[in-house]
Amino acid sequence: MSGLKAICEAQREWAAANGVGLDDGYADYVRSLELNLWRPLSAPALAAFRAGGGGELSDRRSRSGKLIPAKIRALRSSAALAANLFDNWPEGGLVDLGRAMGLHGKPSSIAFEAQVPTGLERCANLDVILAMPGDQVVGVESKFTEWLSPKEVGPGDAFRPAYFEGGRGRWEEVGLPRAQALAADMQEGRIAFRRCGAAQLLKHALALARNHGDRWHLRYIYYDWPNAEGQEHRDEVFRFADLVGEELHFEALSYQTVFERLRAAGKGEDGRLTYLGERYFPTRC
Repeated sequence: MSGLKAICEAQREWAAANGVGLDDGYADYVRSLELNLWRPLSAPALAAFRAGGGGELSDRRSRSGKLIPAKIRALRSSAALAANLFDNWPEGGLVDLGRAMGLHGKPSSIAFEAQVPTGLERCANLDVILAMPGDQVVGVESKFTEWLSPKEVGPGDAFRPAYFEGGRGRWEEVGLPRAQALAADMQEGRIAFRRCGAAQLLKHALALARNHGDRWHLRYIYYDWPNAEGQEHRDEVFRFADLVGEELHFEALSYQTVFERLRAAGKGEDGRLTYLGERYFPTRC
């Protein structure tokens, strides 16, 4: 069984075991947003998802006119996974969250669906931004099962032409020459990434550097899976980190790692870790 099928099956089993009603027309979507969350979205998170560019909260129509549930209602929604980990933290628990993320200091705020200008017509859409002491920020890209559907990108397709228009080095202009070289190699087809979304990470870095100088860090947090697909994904992440990790203040870590660190801290259990463990990490609870 593929990793994607196994994860989807595990999520359906969790829903059945916990009486979580699924949409009548879509077996992998819950009937309402609240059923996909440990707790309802906080007011700031709800506002951010409503205003975000990902359309996470909006139902949509298929070409045939059939109503498709909002993306965040999917059992395998990475937005729901991120909300279940990052939203609704009490003040005292933020220290543990920061440590579990490998950060120095306590986050002062957590923002979802952050729109950060890249200098082009489109903003980078970061899943989460953590405000840290010293005017530092940490941009987070969250992945659940997306990497299990590899994308083949040919020469000229990694980025829109605007990123290289007029011979400009967008990344080099903000002090990221290694990122500039990698972006060029990807655009010319000399280097390819099928699973880890390297182009998206480079766009996030461009936006963070343009808006925060050198006071930023980039984190890639992903749901791991122990099979050949997972190994290919990890290999790509390590390769990306080797190429530009130091320059981008980049670190990748799995949701499993963050969960284990939070569980090891053993403080302030308010039901979150029980929920996360039962739903996403059942073999480790």
